[in-house]
Amino acid sequence: MTEAGKTADRIKRRLHAPGGRLLTGDDWPALSLDTAPDDQARLCRAWLLRGLATHPDHAAAQALVKQAEAATPNNPDDTVMHHLASFLKRSLADLAVDPEDRRHPWEIFCPPAAAASAAPDDMAETIRGRRRLHGIASPSAPLRAPAEELLFTANALISPPLDPDSPDVPADHRAAGRRFANTRQAFWYDHPIPLDARPEENEILYGLASLDRALAAECEAGTLPATARMDLVMSISATHPGMEETGFAYVRDIITRHLDLRHLRVFLFDEDRCRAMARCLCPGDAAAADMLGVNGAYGRHYSFLKVILLVWQMVVNPRAAFTFKIDLDQIFDQTALKAHTGRTALRAIANPLWGGTARDHEGRLVDLGMLAGGLVNESDAANGLFIPDVRRPDTDALPAPLTSRRLFCPQWPQAISTEAEILQRAPGFQRVHVTGGTTGITADALRRWRPFTPTFINRAEDQAYAISAFGETEYLGHLHAEGLIMRHDKQAFAARAIAHASDGKAIGDIERLLLFSRYAELHPQGFETLRDRLWPFTACFISPDPAPLAGLIFAIDGAAKGGSYVSEGASRLAACLSFCETGMAARLAHERAGWDAIYGALGKDSPAPAGLADIIRRSMVDSTG
Repeated sequence: MTEAGKTADRIKRRLHAPGGRLLTGDDWPALSLDTAPDDQARLCRAWLLRGLATHPDHAAAQALVKQAEAATPNNPDDTVMHHLASFLKRSLADLAVDPEDRRHPWEIFCPPAAAASAAPDDMAETIRGRRRLHGIASPSAPLRAPAEELLFTANALISPPLDPDSPDVPADHRAAGRRFANTRQAFWYDHPIPLDARPEENEILYGLASLDRALAAECEAGTLPATARMDLVMSISATHPGMEETGFAYVRDIITRHLDLRHLRVFLFDEDRCRAMARCLCPGDAAAADMLGVNGAYGRHYSFLKVILLVWQMVVNPRAAFTFKIDLDQIFDQTALKAHTGRTALRAIANPLWGGTARDHEGRLVDLGMLAGGLVNESDAANGLFIPDVRRPDTDALPAPLTSRRLFCPQWPQAISTEAEILQRAPGFQRVHVTGGTTGITADALRRWRPFTPTFINRAEDQAYAISAFGETEYLGHLHAEGLIMRHDKQAFAARAIAHASDGKAIGDIERLLLFSRYAELHPQGFETLRDRLWPFTACFISPDPAPLAGLIFAIDGAAKGGSYVSEGASRLAACLSFCETGMAARLAHERAGWDAIYGALGKDSPAPAGLADIIRRSMVDSTG
């Protein structure tokens, strides 16, 4: 049987939802067709009610589902209902409710959540045992001179203005802002910066100014020379195709208008400039051109912000051998770092074991070519550095109102993993659970392992990056940088953008379930092995039956939310499911070929191709007053 056939066969297997614990009589009002906020929510409720013969709306629900399945996409409303009915039919058609099954839903749909909530201390102890390293060997060339050897990277996510008529849209970008505000969005991010963001809520300005102040503190501490200026590469990803030049000009303009950076040199790369680099490095190679870019899912800019170190080494600074990514809503609180750890940020980044080797708990060789720190929420920072930025959920509050957390609650293992792994205070540990920012990699690791995040991964791009370098007896891993904690300030200034993007983020988490489950099936190490190695948090998103679970999550939350969550989510999830069933295997082969070409062109002794230096020169921003 083909891979696609095996997937289809797996999806068609009947999955028995625990009727006695998932949906009860107390939920009947929440599933009433008459009280649904709109037609989208009503259809989600109807799909859930098809399997609940005792609900008074059962017959009406069956009739509504049949009507939706017969709808043809002749107008916008019918198109929405067509996509919604199509996705729910494909994902939930074989779902049956077993009223005799008394297990907690987490035991079936999210086993790590069941284990974490039942015995959190046991899970934490197991995590610490599995992450402890043995036989650690230091690298031959550790990071000693950050001013010359370290490249910073960051990403900026740009969207049209939330209010196209806002006076906060810069005059030069008002026409483009109106134009893109009326076009269809193609890419979704957690909290992209709208063109009408006020300076005080703009994380580009916030993050760069904060990093510049942190580097000034490093100069005062003697870690950097007093006149040091470190390079920072910033990718610019746009939510709407065609918005690349507008995004580039907008970011350049706000930096030059609002910032006077004394210790940073900033270089900007949008999709167009990345493609120009790909043409220089791998002329005529379509796969390489597809890989080197920053628009689209998070995986694209994440991979770019790692491999750019090799471009820097080739063209700008031959001594650059390490790169470290920050998120612009995170800052180095140097006062807190020195008070709680006795070290500045750069001294914590310059971990003497970064780039070394070790053995893991099963004796496999770990290349410690990657580095990972942690986060503390700004609201908790006054109480110390080592406070989990993900809290344990209140299990007693989960049963009501009806939400998908009743069957799928990755927050539980995420919280325990954060406590035990990310906030580990002792040295000599590796990390599996990492965050998108506060991560680094060496040039040697890039060349040896040729890692990448697939371009279709839009959530947990950091975990997917490591998956590409998992071997049977050895692999590339993250060294835990104990005490390297950045303060996460997004709620302090980006609340408007976060709220606007919340539905898109929630749909992205369902896509993650579909994508990671299929990616694990296709991985050379095999589904079960990969799930075990990513236990406990990311393992929640690797399911043997992801389609029915995705459909249930979407239908339960859609039954309450309706609106854009359902109308936009249905088409995204239908496309994602189709891609997982029939397109991912070929896409992975294409992407590996593209990255092999790029890494080959960036070999240690490869000459810089003509035109590459000019692309980088023209990407630099003059940010000094």
